Amino acid sequence: MPIRSFILIITWIWAFGATGAELDKESITLQAALFKAYSANPAIAASQALADAEHAAIQSESFLEDPKVGLMRENNMSFMQMQQGPMDSISVSQQFKFPVKYILSNKSQSAKANQAEEMAKQKRLEVRTKVVSAYYSLYSVDRVLALLNAQRESLREIARIAETRYSTGGVPQQDEMKAHVEQTLLEKDTLMVQEELSTIQAALSAAMGDNSRKEIALPKEELKIPEVTIELAEIPKQIELHSREIKVAQFAVVESETQKSLSYLGYAPDFSLNYRRMLGSFGFQNAYSASIEFTIPLWFFAKQSNEVSSASSRAIEAQKKLESIKNDKTAEAKSLTAKVRSFKRVLEVYQTGLIPQAASTLNSSRASYRAGRSGFIELLDSERSLYNVRIAYYRILSQFTESLSKLEEIMGRSLSTLPFGEIE
Repeated sequence: MPIRSFILIITWIWAFGATGAELDKESITLQAALFKAYSANPAIAASQALADAEHAAIQSESFLEDPKVGLMRENNMSFMQMQQGPMDSISVSQQFKFPVKYILSNKSQSAKANQAEEMAKQKRLEVRTKVVSAYYSLYSVDRVLALLNAQRESLREIARIAETRYSTGGVPQQDEMKAHVEQTLLEKDTLMVQEELSTIQAALSAAMGDNSRKEIALPKEELKIPEVTIELAEIPKQIELHSREIKVAQFAVVESETQKSLSYLGYAPDFSLNYRRMLGSFGFQNAYSASIEFTIPLWFFAKQSNEVSSASSRAIEAQKKLESIKNDKTAEAKSLTAKVRSFKRVLEVYQTGLIPQAASTLNSSRASYRAGRSGFIELLDSERSLYNVRIAYYRILSQFTESLSKLEEIMGRSLSTLPFGEIE
């Protein structure tokens, strides 16, 4: 009975531990990871809140200022004034800018709001790049770790073969020792990859806005190589039509040019309408007064002229910045396009040539070593070659996906079969 109870307790502990380990993992697809990032990433939420704030300010920039209401009562009057009655009055005044200023202020704020909106979309693209890159990096490192574990088992098999042949005097003991050295080196590589895996896990969780600290588990199926859905040669030609950063700079030019026009209107007069009505005995006589005031740019040499100069310089800055961004993004698009094209060709070479050839070479080397027709060094070289080729394939897949997602980020549109999500 005690033995049965002990076995039952051990079984419960093992089951609970396994369940807890599964609960600490979260299996998620790339599409689900992007959806979670778009809805939970704080940087995206902050940029969208800024855009909403700028849009809400459009109407207030082109509306009248609050009117002023005043009340006047005259004290310490003379005897004759006291005979006539108190001279109390109420006044209302309203300021008006030169009418065109309202139109230009609205246009300037609209351009500023459009900038914020495009910046919010650009932030979503940046977060998407982080999620896609981290997801494929996690997939690649996970597969590399699986390959290292498989290589460990393969080395154990090779070590057993060496031990068997050594026991029969077929090979020197040095072969067995070399196999153990290779196993030790492999353990070191495995530890480094496990550390890399933890780093990528943290980066992906941060990009998704996930603070649960759950370990992210990938689906078991293999991730396909993303297919480019547009002619690569056409991508740099379309960057000015779709790039969010270029659109931000274009709206900045509109805002600066509008502010420049507003600065010239600083010479135009603003108005103030005033109405005053008497109270008391004078109120029965319908006594009132009305006036209009307007500003005179008397100090134009110190105010308006400097404002025009400042606004003109800012307009030049915005225009030159737009030209610089266009040049930089076009160059970056060309560079990334070349990388995507190169990585895609290299992946095809690995799939169709290097991996099958390395696998065939290893099988041949194992058979030759068992038969005593080749040495242990040749077998180890074949073993390393196969696993290094497979590991390099996953590393290049990660680099290919990172370059492709970065290219989609600066282009501001989907260019491949990678999930894109809602950016607009």
